[in-house]
Amino acid sequence: MEMLSRASRTISIGTHTATEVNMMTTMFWILWFFIAFVVVLVALTLRQESSDMPRREILRAVESTGKMGFAERLFLWVFSWLDTRFRLQDYWNMSKGAYYNMHRQMPLSHAEKYKLRIIWYWYPLYCLGGISFLSFIILVVTGTVLGIYYVPGGEGDPSPAYASMQFIMTELPFGYIIRAVHHWCTHFMVASVFLHMCRVYFTGAYRNPRELNWLIGVALMALTIVFGYSGYLLPWDSLAYGAAVIGINLANSSPLVGKYIATLLFSGSSLTARTVTRMYFIHVFILPVIVTTLIIIHLFIVWVQGIAEPH
Repeated sequence: MEMLSRASRTISIGTHTATEVNMMTTMFWILWFFIAFVVVLVALTLRQESSDMPRREILRAVESTGKMGFAERLFLWVFSWLDTRFRLQDYWNMSKGAYYNMHRQMPLSHAEKYKLRIIWYWYPLYCLGGISFLSFIILVVTGTVLGIYYVPGGEGDPSPAYASMQFIMTELPFGYIIRAVHHWCTHFMVASVFLHMCRVYFTGAYRNPRELNWLIGVALMALTIVFGYSGYLLPWDSLAYGAAVIGINLANSSPLVGKYIATLLFSGSSLTARTVTRMYFIHVFILPVIVTTLIIIHLFIVWVQGIAEPH
């Protein structure tokens, strides 16, 4: 019976893998068909040749001159052959025009406007807030998918939480990819929020009249760390248990309110099976509502007050 069950598992896993391969092959061909369709569509829109340098004159110049070396003539031949078929000059002129138009419309960064030589006024660092928000959106989407298959619970060996995580990682199609994106995007969001706060602090953007938005940002940074910690405990493996032991000891060692903090976060002064359920409730129901509300208020204040000028 054990051999039959193992054989049936092997057949089911093999069938599942073949199904995934067929689906990926179909998606591959659809993607390439879409790319070819876009290329043909763009090529048909560029029928009119550029008048700056007629393509036929390139060939005539190559044929008439005798002073060019073999490498130069070969390069011009290859370029003219490709240009007559793929209109390289039209694409180049179109890309160059788009670049100059975009560069002309882009606002100057503070480092360029005030000729500052401080790295915190570098223009890309002003995008850290948007990067943090984009990371939060990705975490919401991937977390929703993971939450459909995750089962909270710390009872038994293995626990329902660990068993559901094993199912996501080993049996759910693309489950390990979704969890990996969720996992690494958490680190990315923590790093981007921290760097965003550093940029705001070192550029003095927390001063009048932006004190309230600075406090909201500090709260969002703290909630982001709690977000990551609560999600770290949900698999309820050895790493999660070790992190839970450290967290509950820190909570219990806090003066006066330590016992209440431990009860609020860990459902008691010691770790139990209810700890996973409590962390799941905090991670999925409480924190998303609070963080989403604060992000909306934060963005609204930025929209009203604008980007802070250097102090």
